[in-house]
Amino acid sequence: MCIVFFLSLCFSGNLAALPSAAVSDHLIPLPAVNFASPSPQTASVRLSQREYERETKSLKELCDIKYQKLLRSLNKKEKELLSASQSKWNIFLISLQKTLTPQLDTSVKVFYGVKGKERITNICRDAVIASYKQRISDLHRWTKGNFTPLKSTDTEKSLLLEEHRFNERASRNIYLMEERCRREEFASQKAWRDFREAQLSFIKKMTEDRHSVSEENLLMLRRINDLRVLQAEGLVFFKQEREE
Repeated sequence: MCIVFFLSLCFSGNLAALPSAAVSDHLIPLPAVNFASPSPQTASVRLSQREYERETKSLKELCDIKYQKLLRSLNKKEKELLSASQSKWNIFLISLQKTLTPQLDTSVKVFYGVKGKERITNICRDAVIASYKQRISDLHRWTKGNFTPLKSTDTEKSLLLEEHRFNERASRNIYLMEERCRREEFASQKAWRDFREAQLSFIKKMTEDRHSVSEENLLMLRRINDLRVLQAEGLVFFKQEREE
C-alpha cells in the first residue's frame, strides 16, 4: 500500500519511513488507540512554530531556485508548460494547507494496523514539508533529463490500481471529516487533478516516451494516495472523539 514519512521526509517522494506494504488498506482506518501511551514522535511534532516556519521558508526558496534553473534550460513552449505546472502545484499546495490546517495541524497519534508502528505526528506539517521536498526532487531530476523515476515494469497495471485507490480514498476522507470542512477538501481534490493535468502536459512535451509519461503519472498518484492515507488515519481519531 502506501508510505507516510514519519521520522524523516526525504527526496524519494514518499511520505513516511514505513515500508509500503506495512500500511493498512481497510476502508476505515483502525482507531488511534491509547493516545497517551508512549510512542515515537516525528520531527514535525518536535519543531516549534518558528522552526517549522523557518524550514518551510528554506524549502520554498530551494524550490524556487530549482524551478528557475530548469526554466532557463527550456525553449519557449516548454517554459510555458513548466510555468503552468508550477502555478497549479502552488495552487494545490495552498488548497492542501486550507483543508488540513483546521483539522490536522495538531499532534495526532496514527496507527497502521502494524504492531509497534504507532507514531505521534503533525499531519499538516508532514504533508506540506513532503510536498516541497517532492517538488524539489522532481525539478532537480528533470533538469538532468530524468523522466523515469520509478523504473517500473508493470506501470499500466499499477496505474489502474492507483486510480482506483485515489477515488476510494478521496471518498473515504470526505466521509471521515466534519461537514464544515468538506468544501475545502473537494477544492483540494480538484486542485490536485488540475495540477496533474498541467504536469503531464509538461512531461509529454519533454519526452516522446509514453512509458516515461505513465511513470510520472504513477508517481503522482502514489504520492497523493500516500497523503490521503495519512490524512484519513488522523481524521479517524477525531471522528471517534465526536461520536463518543
